[in-house]
Amino acid sequence: MPLIQTEHAEIEYLDDGPSDGRPVVLLHGFPDVAATWDDVVAFLPEGCRIIRPTLRGVGRSRVTDPAARSAQVAALATDVLHLTAALDLEPFVLVGHDWGARAAHAVAVLEPGRVTGLVTLSTAYGPGAGLTEDEKLDDAAVAWYRYWLCTSVGADAFRRDPAALVRWAWAKWSPGLAVSSAQLDAVLGSIENDQFADDVVHYYRHGIGEAPGSPVYEASQRVLDGWPVIDVPATFLIGTDDGCETLAPARTNAGLFAQGRELVELAGAGHFLTRERPREVADSVLSHLD
Repeated sequence: MPLIQTEHAEIEYLDDGPSDGRPVVLLHGFPDVAATWDDVVAFLPEGCRIIRPTLRGVGRSRVTDPAARSAQVAALATDVLHLTAALDLEPFVLVGHDWGARAAHAVAVLEPGRVTGLVTLSTAYGPGAGLTEDEKLDDAAVAWYRYWLCTSVGADAFRRDPAALVRWAWAKWSPGLAVSSAQLDAVLGSIENDQFADDVVHYYRHGIGEAPGSPVYEASQRVLDGWPVIDVPATFLIGTDDGCETLAPARTNAGLFAQGRELVELAGAGHFLTRERPREVADSVLSHLD
């Protein structure tokens, strides 16, 4: 996989299709790798140029600017904006799963003119303002690991053995998915990056206000913290058996999409939709290409 040096980071990425093809950017989530999109890519037109970055802290992607050491959403989005600018990709269809969904939403907020269509999976946009108290507690219950990482006990345990949580997530979040040993080994190999564990802890701590962000991303993060309306045509897919996300946030956030948002609930599917339902994911991407 090639590497590209941006202002703050070295980003590893896959680049498939003709250099002058219709650009599609696919962002993986946690804990996963760019290869998670393989089956989705197989259903996309050959004339597309498909870029699959590896998120900072995963594989060979890493922050090279000490001032930019952060895993806040604004940092992830900035990596995408810098990478796509360096590759002269615009406008593009943007697709993201989990952390990649958060990054994709942020890119669509910060630079909507560069995104012609937005497809996100599993992780819904918004602060959950429309949720009942019971729904908020349900959401917190499946997200226990995020709060665990905000404790010193949890963070220390994760840093000692990040593979334990990664293995647990793959076993629990998609109950119906059979992951091969080779696929799991690829994910586990990607977390050997020495920035991975700290990035995971910071991402979750920053997300609930328990850690400061980097001043490098202060202006962008201030915009994102207001959860502004996204002015890009959008589709959101979620599995009804997702082990770490609940359905309620996606069912109550339609007002945050100025050009509308199609909600696709996939019965019986879990969290890792890129591997469980690649055809349905590809169909949503195709709808924005058309």
